[in-house]
Amino acid sequence: MPGYKENIRELKDIQEPLFIFKHLKSDLDILKSQINNLKSAKLSSKLLKGINLKKRDVLDVKLLEFTGGRLSQSLKNVRAKEVSIKLQKHPEDSKSRLELAEIFLQEADNRSLENSRDAFLLAMLEVENPMISTQKINIALETQTVYLMKLQKFLQDDLTETESKIKGDGNVDAILEKQEEKLKGEVDFVQKCVHLLKTEPLTSNYELNLNKSKVEKTLPFGDLKNGFDPMLRSMVFLPLATQNMELMFDILHRLEGKNPLVGIHQSKMFDVLAQIQLIIASAVNEVESKKDGFENLAKAMTAIGGAVKLVGDIPEKSIEKAAVHRFGQLCYTIHRTYKSHDITVPNDHVARIQKAVSLLEPIAADPKIQKIQSKLLYVLSENN
Repeated sequence: MPGYKENIRELKDIQEPLFIFKHLKSDLDILKSQINNLKSAKLSSKLLKGINLKKRDVLDVKLLEFTGGRLSQSLKNVRAKEVSIKLQKHPEDSKSRLELAEIFLQEADNRSLENSRDAFLLAMLEVENPMISTQKINIALETQTVYLMKLQKFLQDDLTETESKIKGDGNVDAILEKQEEKLKGEVDFVQKCVHLLKTEPLTSNYELNLNKSKVEKTLPFGDLKNGFDPMLRSMVFLPLATQNMELMFDILHRLEGKNPLVGIHQSKMFDVLAQIQLIIASAVNEVESKKDGFENLAKAMTAIGGAVKLVGDIPEKSIEKAAVHRFGQLCYTIHRTYKSHDITVPNDHVARIQKAVSLLEPIAADPKIQKIQSKLLYVLSENN
């Protein structure tokens, strides 16, 4: 496509790859606003509704929009344009928006970075819908991976080109060397994000109405087992899913406050957010990102610490064992993070590690438990 590379460079994702999730969230918020504005227009008056519909007689194929018009124009499947037109008439048609994202995934290998970005954000628009499903989460996870991998390739191509210029010129070019160093950090960041955010797709097919759940006095067991638990286990790997994760945790804290499950998932969410910030910090020695990373690790520890308090001294149920295992994992992660940043491990964290080892001991026959316990015992031996 003529001029494609030049146009795509206008994306903030390309200009500032280390802050892609900030830029993506900004555009996701725009999509949400488009839907909310249409709802408001529909409720306000028939006249306003008529004006709004007239404005949308033609799909916008230049900008990111809730219809997916720009994406549909790039897809070979003729069904894509039909779906986009349908979304123009019915903006809240989740089924059609998911279909458009699925059409993209079928053609993903031959589609552009911009296409993958649009598909990912359209999928995330659905994940942030109160009617949330395992299907929506799976599509969002898959499009997120595709987008990140295409971004990584784009940056890697730039890096390769820059390295070729440096080798070919033969002279020391300070500007090119600085650009090379910058690109190496950016490629490394995106590559690590691909690895960090990759998870297995959900195998069950389940849907939750969060608007209904937030007013219920009790949480049906089926919703907890087939909905909240598996969904959150995957959603923690979607950094943009802040709105619905916050809502889901609010619901669980209110209705399942004595269930360690809440702390397990909330801890993992903060851990993932922390790792993203710490990867940024290591790439460019960014002080604010490092601070945010450690703050999120502290929040993760607070969350799992609350879950462990519900367990008691000897974990018996599977969820209790999972909480203790997660506690041990996080203790090890935080210790390793202190070490990698040349920070002396605080005494209170050493005490947490000792507590983790103690809690893991009664269930250490499990190979998975034994593995993390061995790591923690080694850490303690280093501190003696």
